[in-house]
Amino acid sequence: MAKGVFHVIVHATALLCCTVGICGETEELGTCAKDDGVDCGSRRLEVTPVITKLDGVEVGHVQDVILGGKTHQMMTLSMKPQVLEIKHFLTDEECDHMIRLAEKDGMFDSVTNTPTKSTNVKIMDMNRDTVLNLREFILTIENSFDIYLDEDDMLKMYSDLGMDANSDSKSRILKRHIVRSELRILPTFQLSYHFSADISRDELHGQDPKSVIDWLTEYVAKRPHKKSRMSRQAWLYPSKIRDKVLDGIQERVISLVGLPRILMDKNDEFQVVQYGPKGHYHAHWDSGSWTENYPCCHHLKTGSGQRCKSCRFMTVLLYLNEVEGGGATAFPIANNETFDEHSFRMSGKINLHRHCEEANLVVPAEKGKAIIWYNHHLDPTTGWVGELDSFTLHGGCGVTSGHKWIANKWILVSDDRGKDLDPNFRPNRT
Repeated sequence: MAKGVFHVIVHATALLCCTVGICGETEELGTCAKDDGVDCGSRRLEVTPVITKLDGVEVGHVQDVILGGKTHQMMTLSMKPQVLEIKHFLTDEECDHMIRLAEKDGMFDSVTNTPTKSTNVKIMDMNRDTVLNLREFILTIENSFDIYLDEDDMLKMYSDLGMDANSDSKSRILKRHIVRSELRILPTFQLSYHFSADISRDELHGQDPKSVIDWLTEYVAKRPHKKSRMSRQAWLYPSKIRDKVLDGIQERVISLVGLPRILMDKNDEFQVVQYGPKGHYHAHWDSGSWTENYPCCHHLKTGSGQRCKSCRFMTVLLYLNEVEGGGATAFPIANNETFDEHSFRMSGKINLHRHCEEANLVVPAEKGKAIIWYNHHLDPTTGWVGELDSFTLHGGCGVTSGHKWIANKWILVSDDRGKDLDPNFRPNRT
């Protein structure tokens, strides 16, 4: 296994005090007041800041990283996307301290979309045959309501709401029941039996949308694990809390990632998340694509009500406890040659409560461990953040026993370099 030493590469960003106002305002002459010894020189420097990434080299590569006088080993788990792992990044005491701070601050349910009275439902008739098969209807509910039902759930809804007027699903329910009851005597080839309960356009249009929404609301209220995300969380802000332990963790992250200090100071918060039994977060991206015509959420004012997208250049995830069962972080399409979102969604593998072990990369939860990945490519032309890396699709596998605690650190960077580096602009962190 290859082993090297990680060296901090100092780019032009080291001189940003004179160009983007790290000192508080642009300096024309002399040395900045808080520049850590960087001499601005006798005239204003024109430096174009850039974003860099840690170099994973290759899968299995191990390199030493010196952080706060202590040497850590960083291993490359994947190169597509680049995923890095540092065991014992946090001490047990630091992990326990973060959990105590979150509990003291107050935990609240993680935000997910819930059924509403909105009629803005996109029908996922993927093969355009004017009929929704079972998988297409499941996908329609996933996209519209952020609820993940399996086949049995759907068939119960059909039955409860009388949706299948021509009763074609009832015969399939009976047939599937027979197949299941005879599994012990059926030949092996019959175990691959597949069925599809179809809902026609007439059946769909004849259904009152409110009845479907009411059914989903009641059904999921008793089964919260059917949501895409089931967890509780709190936000910790080192700049507000003034906690020495949290400050130390923040400085260690800053030293690790090597990004411009002005970005890190604007993004000092940690999201602490607790997953209980069946807690999970289905496969998702932490950031949005530049092709989405919405502003970055951290660029909007609080309460604007405007639709926006997450703009997170990189993710640092910290495991805060030993999980009794489950709770790994999975990257379902890591190292695939290609990725087709339609095929992936139709496969159902987005549901990590059911398909965790089928993911290409599964990172076990271990107390104190950090995993790092970059949600975006770099733009070689601008030296700034490029397009979304679709292979960063990931999620939290279901907790099968006990509880899971993690902390997320996101560095918010958009395609608007000027705004992100403007010392007078403060991102919306709500």
